[in-house]
Amino acid sequence: MPFRIVRVALGLIISSGLAVGLQRLPSLRTHPRRFVGLAFLGATLAGALWYPSYRVMSHPWRPDGSGLLELSCFVPCLLEHIWLMLTWSVLFLAATELRLASAREQDKLRAEHMASEARYQMLVYQVNPHFLFNALNSIRALAAEDVMRAREMITQLSAFLRHTLANRSIGFVALSREVESVAAYLAIEKVRHEELLQVGFDIADDVRDLPIPGFLLHPLVENAITHGFSVPDQVLHIFVRARRDGDRLIMEITNSGTLTSTREDGTGIGLRNVQERIDHLFGSRAEFRLIEMPGTVVARVTLPLTPPEKQP
Repeated sequence: MPFRIVRVALGLIISSGLAVGLQRLPSLRTHPRRFVGLAFLGATLAGALWYPSYRVMSHPWRPDGSGLLELSCFVPCLLEHIWLMLTWSVLFLAATELRLASAREQDKLRAEHMASEARYQMLVYQVNPHFLFNALNSIRALAAEDVMRAREMITQLSAFLRHTLANRSIGFVALSREVESVAAYLAIEKVRHEELLQVGFDIADDVRDLPIPGFLLHPLVENAITHGFSVPDQVLHIFVRARRDGDRLIMEITNSGTLTSTREDGTGIGLRNVQERIDHLFGSRAEFRLIEMPGTVVARVTLPLTPPEKQP
């Protein structure tokens, strides 16, 4: 038993040194032949060192006085120790490669997650400058016609921006807060267009507190405003509706007009933003559609009632 303990202890010491050497080898991916050759050579030398060292240490205490270099025992035992060290090396390298592969996969997933979140933030920030550009253009056009109404519109814009910037870092907001922000935006447009713009809301009580991605409805309302006034002097009706349908939340922005009346000067950022954001957050569980009915266009967003676990 003492000799076995010595043998195991020497094996642990030598294999630990071999492990350090194997970890410093050139990459298996870039230098496979060199890696295999050096690993084989290192394991062979470690095995060749293991058994002679054990024999030297155990010889003085052997009661039978057996010699150090008895070929009948030495050669087979040496080959056995070399084989054990080669087997250990293969297992060690396999375990190391699995650990590195797992670490690489985690790094890849982490990088994809960060890129995805960065993409999401970029999409959100695309909308705000787009809206602000249109709002300022509206104020500019109104300032030449009626200074008092222009001042009122600036006041509405100030209130809207306070609401938006206060919630800029929140990924999800209650539907009621999103509707309040939309109402503030429509109030800005109402000042400019007066009776040519008619607005209505129908938000069911049981969905007001449901969480939705912040700034999701604005691109749809803005798109309805931009393209709904494509026909001069025609009254534009916009209706904002939200209701529950089973385990889904359905939000609709309805405007009078047709899809074929869409002007060509829009950038399309807003609608692409809605599609890409819900794809990013909900995948196939959400849907965005533009539906044309007689005299109206409906932008419909369908979301699951439960928000995703991963939120921006």
